[in-house]
Amino acid sequence: MRRIAYFATIAAPFCLATPVLAAIGILAPKLATPIPLQLMQNKSCHALAPAGWNVVDQDDQGATFSVASASRNIIAVYGVAGITGSQAAGSDGPQYKTPAAFAQSLASTVMGTNVAVTGTRMYNGMQVMNFATAKGRGFALYRVYPLPSDPKGYAVSVRLAIGGGADDISTAGAVVASIDCNGALKPPQAGYAEVHAKSAETGISQRCKSGDCRDADLAGTYNSELGIGYVHSASGKNYLVNPVSDYRETGPNGAGYYRVAGSTMEKLLPGRFD
Repeated sequence: MRRIAYFATIAAPFCLATPVLAAIGILAPKLATPIPLQLMQNKSCHALAPAGWNVVDQDDQGATFSVASASRNIIAVYGVAGITGSQAAGSDGPQYKTPAAFAQSLASTVMGTNVAVTGTRMYNGMQVMNFATAKGRGFALYRVYPLPSDPKGYAVSVRLAIGGGADDISTAGAVVASIDCNGALKPPQAGYAEVHAKSAETGISQRCKSGDCRDADLAGTYNSELGIGYVHSASGKNYLVNPVSDYRETGPNGAGYYRVAGSTMEKLLPGRFD
């Protein structure tokens, strides 16, 4: 792995996998069965990822947390940074001037080459930036909020999803949306009116359904755009599903999502268990 400098005054340098190659566009995943997820965590952050994934970057203060597949061709990157007013004015380079420039610079660093922005739009209070290179593509999902220590600056949390196959970007998007960190700098706890439990039932946590939504829940609502979602068993095991193709109108216990459990079919519940 190579060590790169994270573009922020509050975040330490972090390790990432080598540049992702041959990633392609976002397509709805074709999940034949629910994919079990494992909990990956340190003292400040946690994420849900398929078996074989590993942590490739972590910061004990919760400023960064990134995980990748065993082959390192799928990666989910989370980072939160405070940009000072001086930096926003351009004192340290153009990559800090706007949140969009920061997200694009971070994506370029992770990809190992300059990325071209192929589209941007607002989504539920977040910004979505699609990007591509000659070698691959992915998306950045980022949110901007005030920097308490410097009113002329800004804070930004960025989630990058980069994949290496037809379904990989969707999987990376679901993994990166699950990353939740408790650090000194984090999005305000209030302001999650965009999270509607009923309409985003496979994108959010059980905690959020009870009224305690967090930034990871807000990010998880984007999973509907990726054609992927979370479900969980009664025992608290999490899975990834395609909410359209994996939903059974008829089943042993009525309509819903199911997994094979020995000689029986276990009905799964919508959303993450965390």
